[in-house]
Amino acid sequence: MEELAPQFEARTGNHLVVTYDTSAVLKSQIEAGKPFDVVVLTPPLMTALVQQGRVAGRSATMLARTGIGLAVKKGAPRPDISSPEALKHTLTSAGSVAYSASGESGRMFSSALQKLGITDAVTAKAKAVANGRAGDVVARGDADLAVQSMPELMSVSGVDVVGPFPADLQSYAVLAGGISTAATDKARAEAFLTFFEQPFATAVIRQKGMEPS
Repeated sequence: MEELAPQFEARTGNHLVVTYDTSAVLKSQIEAGKPFDVVVLTPPLMTALVQQGRVAGRSATMLARTGIGLAVKKGAPRPDISSPEALKHTLTSAGSVAYSASGESGRMFSSALQKLGITDAVTAKAKAVANGRAGDVVARGDADLAVQSMPELMSVSGVDVVGPFPADLQSYAVLAGGISTAATDKARAEAFLTFFEQPFATAVIRQKGMEPS
């Protein structure tokens, strides 16, 4: 959003006032009466706002999705994660693994470990990050591997992103956009959501480690 918002303003002449926070916090703010025109949330929370009559049901649309990946300290050898067996070997042979203990990426990592049957083995040497980026732990040299969503890993300058988990083990966090039932200018709100479908916007989304809708 940090990169796309200025492009939207430059191309349309519309000024955006953007509030950044987790999906849960944004939903709570809206339920408390915070005015908004467009909101970007995970689908379950979007559905809740639609049911509450705060978001127009027909406006809700998927914008992008992201999976989890693995990173190592910058310059370190890149392990093989090209298959479930390769990833299993990489995770079990590593000295320590940093991962996000909260949010979607933590749940997706837990699901992958269960599928591989190595939950106990990896958890015993894992470093859970309550808040923040798992990549920072690896960049400091406090863990060998970092597992988190691809955009979060790519935002850390001190690591090399090896890549996403294999498809058989991958889960996705989806971001959906919706328009407020009380939007002051629904046409502009619709234009903003449509903007995400433009080629230059989808290119930015891919560069950030996400998949456009």
